Amino acid sequence: MSSGNLSDSKAAIPLLKKIVSIMPKHFTTTIFDAGYDYEPIYKQALAQTMRVVIKYNIRNESEYLGFDEYFRPICVSEHSYCYDSFDDKYNRLKYTRPKECASCPLRDDSLCQKVFKIKFATDIRKYTYPARGSEFWEKFHKERTAVERVNAYLKQ
Repeated sequence: MSSGNLSDSKAAIPLLKKIVSIMPKHFTTTIFDAGYDYEPIYKQALAQTMRVVIKYNIRNESEYLGFDEYFRPICVSEHSYCYDSFDDKYNRLKYTRPKECASCPLRDDSLCQKVFKIKFATDIRKYTYPARGSEFWEKFHKERTAVERVNAYLKQ
């Protein structure tokens, strides 16, 4: 969608704006690879009320303690909380206690929470709707990789 001498990530915001001016309310989701993982792109897509599916680019960041690779909270026994739902009113993701914790002796301890609610604003790169690692997110990500395979085939 852009010339070879221009970084795709630099062209993303103008392209998002142009898409909305040409076809308002036609697109609901932006799907990009990790090369587009920049906060301004998330902000632009969210300003246009689009969902964002961009693979997270770690970029020399340290490990995010207390969370798994999809930024879901983990319990004391190191099980990932399960994505439950998205609260549109408060723009937050809801995670519930993992099934593995059903028989855990720490289940009723103050260290183990039943529910975590995390707002987008905490970090819009890490917390997106659909939630990273959820079935919904994976469905969109698979669509992107399928399109990439078709594009690669057409280039041959």
